[in-house]
Amino acid sequence: MFDIGWSEILVIVLVAVLVIGPKDIPKIMYQVGRFFRRLQYVKFAMSQQFDEILKAGDIEELRKGVNFEAPKTDEKKADEGVSPPPKSSPPEVGEDFTGDKPSPRVRGEGLDGR
Repeated sequence: MFDIGWSEILVIVLVAVLVIGPKDIPKIMYQVGRFFRRLQYVKFAMSQQFDEILKAGDIEELRKGVNFEAPKTDEKKADEGVSPPPKSSPPEVGEDFTGDKPSPRVRGEGLDGR
């Protein structure tokens, strides 16, 4: 998660020994562990409260009833009410998609800049 290697941990430990002192490190580690334990409990308590809210509001049944996968449809039934696309010929060479002839090129507008 933090992408910390052994060399970084060793540097942190050495700095902690120099800054905090070797006799105070057990007290500090105890306080850090206690902080993370409380943080984990808060996360657990919040998830329990959300679960209780879901159960109280009957949202759990609604959540179970919703299918997030794509429903299997019968393609032939789905195509019955749809009209086929209009049949048109592709544009001829030199025409754009609107069917109009393009305007003649003005000298100097070529791809090579001539």
